[in-house]
Amino acid sequence: MLLEDAEQITTGALFGAALTASGVFTPSIILEQFELKNFYMVQVFAVAVGSSALIMLAFDRTGLVQRPVRPNSPLGSHWLYGGNLLGGIMVGLGMNLTGACPGTVLVQLAQGIQSAWPAAVGALLGGVAYNHVSPMLLPHLRPQSMHTVKRTIPQAAHLPESMTYALLGTSVLGLLAITHGWLHASGPFSSVGGLAIGAAQAVSLLLTSGPVGVSTAYEDAGRYILQILHVDKTPKPSQVPKAIIFAAAMVAGSAAFGRMAISSSISPAGVYIPFWQALIGGFIMVFGARLGGGCTSGHGLSGMGALSVSSLVTVVGMFGAGILSRLSMTATLTV
Repeated sequence: MLLEDAEQITTGALFGAALTASGVFTPSIILEQFELKNFYMVQVFAVAVGSSALIMLAFDRTGLVQRPVRPNSPLGSHWLYGGNLLGGIMVGLGMNLTGACPGTVLVQLAQGIQSAWPAAVGALLGGVAYNHVSPMLLPHLRPQSMHTVKRTIPQAAHLPESMTYALLGTSVLGLLAITHGWLHASGPFSSVGGLAIGAAQAVSLLLTSGPVGVSTAYEDAGRYILQILHVDKTPKPSQVPKAIIFAAAMVAGSAAFGRMAISSSISPAGVYIPFWQALIGGFIMVFGARLGGGCTSGHGLSGMGALSVSSLVTVVGMFGAGILSRLSMTATLTV
């Protein structure tokens, strides 16, 4: 078990450092992306997804690690991907309120961003709430007659896999070219940041045989809290869950990288997020992530890299809700 813990620590530390190096964790970059003013976030995301997809394909074809296609999250008797869509929408709304996602909250904590603390508390409360209500809620949302499936985009679209990867690569390059003019000159180079995240993905697959993902840590931590409060009567695990070790290592890796960096163009300041807003946003974000079976890391980077249909639906919900809610908020404030 010590070896497994060391693998989680190594992977989490590298992922935290990669997110820090990319600069995509800053609230201003996330919110400006949703305002369609700065496309740096989507550039990093596109490169990270593209590199993850190539890594997963290579590992799968060589027999090193099976491609981790993510299952769907049903909603009711007819909505095969309803939980993915609803969860993605909630994550997007939470990101708009916090200027963070479940993974970047941890990096923001390490980098001393003030709004990260209430966002993290809200995220933990979201994990507590999901643990408490899911036994009552999920049987109605996901009846036994609705089975989960692991379906890829090529399977759903009836396209050859080679054509799908070619379209993905073309889309990444086209997106980088089209959005280059909107990138702030002060921001780090997006391709380098995206490749660093892809490298962390490769290490995770090699060491743990699983892709990166963060929101599970909040669910596991929420279960711990309920057990301490004697609300959850199940016995505590004898060892710390892997997801929590991974999350703690992300904070440590981010903090270490921040101290070692000789110079940085990353400025954590530039946007004020009220305490109550970050708290509520963190709650919505994590509850939605667990309802949809993943967040921007699990579905966005890993799931999209594996060409999962469930992840595509979730990501569309995330970015759609984030953009629409942010534009609506800024329009209201300017009136």
